[in-house]
Amino acid sequence: MNIEKPQDHFPDRRQALRELALASALGALLTHEVLWPDRVALAADPKAPAGDWGTVKGRVVWDDAEKLPERREVDFEKLKLLSDDLKFFTSKGKVCYEDWVIDPKSKALQHVFVWLRPDSTARDPEPLQVHADLKEVKATEVVMDQEPMGYRPHALALRAGQTLVVKNTSPIFHSLAWSSENNGDGNRAMPKGSEVRFEKLKAERIPVPFSCAPHPWEKAYLRVFDHPYFALTGPDGRFEIKLAPAGKVRLAVWQETLGFKGGTAGRFGQPITVEAGATLDLGDLKVKSA
Repeated sequence: MNIEKPQDHFPDRRQALRELALASALGALLTHEVLWPDRVALAADPKAPAGDWGTVKGRVVWDDAEKLPERREVDFEKLKLLSDDLKFFTSKGKVCYEDWVIDPKSKALQHVFVWLRPDSTARDPEPLQVHADLKEVKATEVVMDQEPMGYRPHALALRAGQTLVVKNTSPIFHSLAWSSENNGDGNRAMPKGSEVRFEKLKAERIPVPFSCAPHPWEKAYLRVFDHPYFALTGPDGRFEIKLAPAGKVRLAVWQETLGFKGGTAGRFGQPITVEAGATLDLGDLKVKSA
């Protein structure tokens, strides 16, 4: 007797998981519509590595319903700088405050920190699983310098164990003030040719601010993570986090003027679902002034 094999009325496992992840992402949107985007896309990633790992990407943009913040120029006349200082700061054109850096055409936000955290509202949750290729911390030494437009880079996202060197290669005197939970506090004089080294940085829960007392418009921000799942938006506002652990996690978004996207509750991030072998595209994450 011939027994006919029953037809498989269900999609393959990966497709089922993909649909489940998409439904979860969309469900999160319906319950957090103020925080998150109009569009979520989930697509198979042929370049994805084997195992339970996926990619999260998106773009941070200014909310269309809100007027763009004006880019404020530093008024050097009111500041009454020394002649050498004025010559240095005006050597490459006008200097603007960098509390908001937004492309006027695309409305993309630069210098926005984006990272993943466990799906928990606990202060110190169990850490995320880390892909084998990312477990080792590269012994990177990153340089921040004093330039006419201000600290460059203006924002840095580093991993615990890496080293930051703040230099003054300019021809004028600066200072460096900072405060942190785990990487000390200080206010160092920085004459021409000097540097301050932060060896083997320790992870921080909150951003580390840098400032220069003689030039109060000069500011910069550093975040130090104890995992590799973070990104910093560039001029196009885009971010991408690869080799993320599949499953339910949270996505946090922070900018120096905005603070956390979503206000106080945003410090725990927004629930999302990462699917193995797929890229979760969150589309445009809209922000506006608090």
